[in-house]
Formats: sequence, C-alpha cells, structure tokens
Amino acid sequence: MSASPVVLALISELITFVRVESGVQRLGGQLRAAETEEAFLQQLASSPALAVIDLGQQGLDIMGLVAACREARVPVLAFGPHVDLGLRRDAVRAGVDFVYPRSKFMADPTTCMRGAIASTRAQTT
Repeated sequence: MSASPVVLALISELITFVRVESGVQRLGGQLRAAETEEAFLQQLASSPALAVIDLGQQGLDIMGLVAACREARVPVLAFGPHVDLGLRRDAVRAGVDFVYPRSKFMADPTTCMRGAIASTRAQTT
C-alpha cells in the first residue's frame, strides 16, 4: 500500500477493538476510535481510508452513519452477529460496502480490511 491507511472504528467492545487495531497495525496503518456516533461523524472529516462499524451495538443509526460516510467518500466495512441475517441485510440496504459475519471478520480482520481498502483505492484511481 502506498500510504499508511487510517481506519476509523465505531466498536464498543474492548477485545474486538484490540483485534481490529492489531489488524490495522499489520497493514501499517493507524486505528482511530470513536466511542459515540457523534464522535464517529466528527472524525469523518479527517478522510479515513476506511470506516469500520460493529453492527452488534444497540441502537445504531446505521442509515445515518452510512449516509455520512458516503457524503465524506469513506468506504464502510461492517460486521455483525452471524445469526442476525436481518441486521446484515439492513446494512447492505443502507449502502455498506463490505458486510461480514462477525466470526469471519474476527478470524482475519487484516485481510478483510486490506481487501476493502485496496478495492476502494482501485475504484478511485
């Protein structure tokens, strides 16, 4: 990758956050955490290479978050419980670029994020 990617994450679980952070570091990048939806929306102005959202968080306004990411031209990768197909379907309808079951994403977050970042960079060049 040409530049070290900055990934913006809205993840409430510490263990999950640490695994994602480790994956971003393997990409040579930096993870920026947003603890609230408001903080996430504010940090979109820094033009991260990717936004990562944990769909398992209660009460997320996924439509609003994705709309803001689209406006900021930031691709979105989301993951959620494998048993909640409706939640992942809603994410796709909202316009999330990459949607994974939690188990698949957590098994190899580096590869999932690398693919998302590479795919979006290819589309913009």
